[in-house]
Amino acid sequence: MDLKKRLGIISRIVHQQPGLGKTAMMKYIFLLQKIYKVPLGYNFEIYTYGPYSSEVMEDIDFAKQQSIISIDRIVYPNGLKGYSIEPTEKLDSILEQESQFIAQYKEAVDSTIEAFGDRNAKELELLTTIIYLYSTYRANDWPMDEIPLNVHEIKPHFDIKTIREELHNLDTQGILKLAV
Repeated sequence: MDLKKRLGIISRIVHQQPGLGKTAMMKYIFLLQKIYKVPLGYNFEIYTYGPYSSEVMEDIDFAKQQSIISIDRIVYPNGLKGYSIEPTEKLDSILEQESQFIAQYKEAVDSTIEAFGDRNAKELELLTTIIYLYSTYRANDWPMDEIPLNVHEIKPHFDIKTIREELHNLDTQGILKLAV
């Protein structure tokens, strides 16, 4: 996949949802690629914080180096530290350069932000882990009732009841069907 197209999608997300952290950006990219079939060509694997791609992090860091975005360290009210990704003046030029590709997937970006924009990074980690495992289980024809237990193994700070509720919500919203 063309780096400029990837940067265009990252720019579009930052333009519409400034202040995202790196983890949330990673999850948005995963959702765009997995649910909305945006052809970004990233390879994701399951990791402590859910689906992860080192290529996404490299592209985010490259966008920062090119001054397309800024990334500031922040301290949340609960004392935890994170990042805030913000647009810069150069961001508009990327949006213009890749306007055709971005326009083609504008609805996917909008839908992702609409469906998941009110979720924090921790919640996005859970949701994307569920989606990742769901699609893996479907592809391998494994028993679907094992998903909550396996999600819990990866994300032990979420109880089984919460995992089952989120799995049900994703299914009810039709998101899981889109993941296969």
